[in-house]
Amino acid sequence: MSTLQEYVEQIENLGMYRRDGEYAPYKPCLLLTIIQLIEQGDIRENKIQLSPDLIDAFNKYTAKFPNWDGKISNPFYYLKNDGFWDLYPNVNRETQLNERSGRIPSSIRRLQEFIAYAYLDEPLFNFLIQSHEREIIRQTIIDTYFPDCREAIESVIREERQIGEHRQLLIQFAEHPFSYQVRSEPVEEGNPIRGTAFRREIMHWYNYTCAVCRLRVVTEDGKSITDAAHIIPFHISYKDDIRNGISLCKLHHWAFDEGLISVNERYKVRVSKIISEEGPEEQMFRNLRNRKILLPQDRILYPAQEALVWHRENRFRE
Repeated sequence: MSTLQEYVEQIENLGMYRRDGEYAPYKPCLLLTIIQLIEQGDIRENKIQLSPDLIDAFNKYTAKFPNWDGKISNPFYYLKNDGFWDLYPNVNRETQLNERSGRIPSSIRRLQEFIAYAYLDEPLFNFLIQSHEREIIRQTIIDTYFPDCREAIESVIREERQIGEHRQLLIQFAEHPFSYQVRSEPVEEGNPIRGTAFRREIMHWYNYTCAVCRLRVVTEDGKSITDAAHIIPFHISYKDDIRNGISLCKLHHWAFDEGLISVNERYKVRVSKIISEEGPEEQMFRNLRNRKILLPQDRILYPAQEALVWHRENRFRE
């Protein structure tokens, strides 16, 4: 079994692409991303998928290096050459992946066609789920590859820890009965930590999928067609409880806010009678009537009935 020191030495000697004497930041940024997602509980087993969560977190680190514009597909694929990372192919893709002879698939989507997930050496993964050993490895990465931009990298880590702590609070809220108090005066909405934590939790539980139409579109750079929508608007309820949230695509978020659609007590879509004409655009909405919405796997995170009642009474146009 390899020791922590042996993995530290491997990480200190990653095979790195250089341009004009400068090392590409991609492999170290991917490792920092994985450490962060393990720390936040988003990665719980040694199966690292090329998910929107991973892409989004990776992009936050690489944004500190504006002279580099590569995608996560490069380090995700080429880390296999560094001795502690391997790729598990999709069914019937084993031979094709091997035949590529080290050539990376041309895009993230193509890479996902070949690869189900990546995985670390089991001893290394076991070190990363331990806080003390995890921090040793994280500091090794920063000391080795980012000594001149330590503050920029550590600012990302600090912010992500705050977001992670707020996400844990959101989960704890769901363990108590849902309640809200409508405010007579608007409240401040511009807390980026709060907003980011709420969005990530909603996207996590709905898998970046619109609860109404089941549309799921994620771009190469991790952007999603879906929004984390509040059922009772935040500026009215000041309520970031996950049960006051739902994942909606841009069209159905707008329709929900405008009261053209709502959700009944059986979690089925209601469509306003305002949409009564027979054109193709109206038909798109009428086809949603009585369709059950997508719900989180954990029942305690279902949209709160109290919030849905408020929406039907205060937003929905019968």
